[in-house]
Amino acid sequence: MSKNIIGVDIGGTSIKLALLDIAGNLLEKWSIGTNISDNGCHIPIEIASSIKSRVGMRGNAIEDVLGIGIGVPGPVDDCCVKRAVNLGWQDFPLKKVIEQELNVPVVLLNDANAAALGEFWQGSVEQSKDIVFITIGTGVGGGVIVAGQIINGYHSSGGEIGHIPVKSEEKRICGCGNVNCLECYGSANGMVKTMNNLAGKKVVSEAKEVFEMIRDGNALAQEALSITIDYLAAAISGIINTLDPEELVIGGGVSESGELFIEPLKKALEEYVFPQIRGSVCVRKASLGNDAGIYGAAYQIINSLKMVPI
Repeated sequence: MSKNIIGVDIGGTSIKLALLDIAGNLLEKWSIGTNISDNGCHIPIEIASSIKSRVGMRGNAIEDVLGIGIGVPGPVDDCCVKRAVNLGWQDFPLKKVIEQELNVPVVLLNDANAAALGEFWQGSVEQSKDIVFITIGTGVGGGVIVAGQIINGYHSSGGEIGHIPVKSEEKRICGCGNVNCLECYGSANGMVKTMNNLAGKKVVSEAKEVFEMIRDGNALAQEALSITIDYLAAAISGIINTLDPEELVIGGGVSESGELFIEPLKKALEEYVFPQIRGSVCVRKASLGNDAGIYGAAYQIINSLKMVPI
């Protein structure tokens, strides 16, 4: 029986799971609800039970699974989830519990880092070795890959791009508790707030409304987008100038606006990046959508077991 790997992406309302071969071919995908009762203590057992059941339904044994990679919405180290507020976890031994249940190796990684690895592995025909992945939605998240390895950092907080501090005459409190983080201004929510501030009243509730107004030629909406992009470009160019990556990959809900967002961002980046880099910054829209996390979690298993994808 061929050996396979499993990728898991834990979200606040659902948990996505996938069975793949080590070449990255998706063999099966399914999901279960996220049971956050009792501070999420039932989640590991329910993940293990679901995996056992699904592997058995395929006529395989759990021994045919080489490993399980799990993306988690919070910082992780090699053994524990340091903190996952939406799940009720603090120093939670997720790896140990699932390994005891299944007797299969488990690796943990932050969900944004998992998405970055997914795009790195399966998001492009020509795989780059150094990429910066940024997801722009209700917040701003991301992952940094250098020489094919995700940067998790000493404090398990590598890739927290959304919390780069920015300068503003305003004061916006971030969900992390700091003031004026990038995601306060560069996210979909940040753009909505900027638009309403410019209008002097509430005129939009979602970023997609801003883009609709831009398509209709609304000057205030265009200004709100320009302000949002300028914050993003200034922060992102700092990362680009530090790492000189091969590729910048943009995902998240805002990226679904396509060229209406990507093209102005490319143009704004040119104003900030180091002259040697200017004119050659490769920016692309993420291609895997909501599946990026399960691919990336699976890829981390390949990395940890020193397997070579074929």
